[in-house]
Amino acid sequence: MHTISRRSLLRSIGIASTAIAAPPLLSSCSGSGSSSSAANSGTELAPWPTYTPKTAIAPDLKGDAATGIQDTYLKYPSQLTKGTSEAPGDGSTLKVMTITYGTAPTPHGQNKYWQAMEKALGVKIDFSPVPAADFPAKMATVMASDDLPDLLNLGGGTAFPHEAAFVLKTMANISEFVSGDAIKDYPNLANIPTVSWKAVGRFHGGIYGVPVQRARPSVVLWINGTNFEKQGFRPDDSGYSREDFTRLLQELTHGKQYGMGAAKDNGLNWFGAHAQYHGVPNTWSLSDGKFTTYYDSPHFKETLAYLNTLWKQRQYYPDSASTATVDLKTQFYNGTVQSYTDGFGALATTLSQVQGFRAMPMISYTTNGVTPTPWAGPGYAGYTVINKKLPKSKIKTILRVLDFLASPFGTEEYQLLMHGVEGTHFTYSENGDPTPTDLGKTENVVNLPFYNMCSAPQVLYAPNAREGIKAAYEWQRQTCPKLINNPATGLRSNTLSTAGATLSQAMDDAIIGIITGRQAVNSWDAAVSRWKSGGGDKITAEYESEYAAHTTK
Repeated sequence: MHTISRRSLLRSIGIASTAIAAPPLLSSCSGSGSSSSAANSGTELAPWPTYTPKTAIAPDLKGDAATGIQDTYLKYPSQLTKGTSEAPGDGSTLKVMTITYGTAPTPHGQNKYWQAMEKALGVKIDFSPVPAADFPAKMATVMASDDLPDLLNLGGGTAFPHEAAFVLKTMANISEFVSGDAIKDYPNLANIPTVSWKAVGRFHGGIYGVPVQRARPSVVLWINGTNFEKQGFRPDDSGYSREDFTRLLQELTHGKQYGMGAAKDNGLNWFGAHAQYHGVPNTWSLSDGKFTTYYDSPHFKETLAYLNTLWKQRQYYPDSASTATVDLKTQFYNGTVQSYTDGFGALATTLSQVQGFRAMPMISYTTNGVTPTPWAGPGYAGYTVINKKLPKSKIKTILRVLDFLASPFGTEEYQLLMHGVEGTHFTYSENGDPTPTDLGKTENVVNLPFYNMCSAPQVLYAPNAREGIKAAYEWQRQTCPKLINNPATGLRSNTLSTAGATLSQAMDDAIIGIITGRQAVNSWDAAVSRWKSGGGDKITAEYESEYAAHTTK
């Protein structure tokens, strides 16, 4: 199943990357109770890191951590602070592997951004950024070998078979370094909210992964706000109906312009936003200790039927079923596609890439009197693990490196990570915003994704995009207080770890098949039954066991 924490929303790995994360049916991983199992029931649970908030610069618009509204900056700070006291490294070389949504980086010898990051970190980085399309295959190779990197980011939303067991067997238990007050040795990591650590979850009671924090809103419908408003849409119109939306798509679909788009490699991308508008639960429902999948919701089937109607009316970009996510995003940026589902974390990249229009997340339309159910994300976009073969001294060095990368907005470290070297990779605009140079458009954190190793808690800010950021803040003010959580976030399921990827792919195939008319809408019930008999019922039972044992407390 999906998991709004991993398979689609993780692709929205944030600032410059991606799409969405599959909902938590597929997000958790792991085991059942032996020492080789990552399940937490019956184990001694390491305390979560003590959360110690840290803000470098006061925001222009104050957020609300309780609801998920982010601190917002309408201008770049004129004075930066220091996020760390010294270079964290020891001069050694670290082998690093992460997912990437950029193009291949300039080789190290010519890459001034790479060199500047190494100098600041005090280590050499043997960096292997793996394209998103190749990441599952590369991970399968890595998991089957003894040639493991020192530092590995498990991101991109893919649920790897036996992932949690792999982590438990090969990666370091970092509980002694980060659990409870121990995290205070790494003050920027201590600034990562507890909800993000819980979303990664424990592995057989221990803490193994450092979360790559992301905003609480998860999957949204990104729209061409300029064209939508020309057709009568207003961002603050909570009475906007599904029928209104359908008529709007019809007006916007003409010539080589299409009302909606989706991608072949992202099932959630086809339905995620619209499922929320139809009142579908956030992946799982919980009542009296019993879990129920959102596949069972009658609203899910209704969502598929509606989207199938839009497909038959030719409101979709016609090549959606054969288009990769990265290409779909390009079609949105250039105005070919007027709306598509992506993670909220794609905000900054989207605002920087759109051509000639205002992009914004859309407030829910209403469906037959059903109350929309905006989904909260897990608060992370993957996590980073450390090779257990390394000595404790090296593990501490890596944690210091991650702490540097987690320096908050408004620090010199954050500026280097996100924008590179002043005068080389960026200059300041008249408004004081970092603006990339020609070199900065190729040598940057997208193509060499240091921020996929670790990054600061996200804020609302994007260079030269003040109006877009204000619109996003207003959207959060309207939406975040209504967010509903996925009750399975952070729970472990051995069946999910072993069979989740196969089950998820089968459901993605069914979803896309129904929307595009290759399968009948009524075939959905049989698909759900196959999911249950193929492992879904076991996942449900394992979640209930973990929940009963209070393993996420």
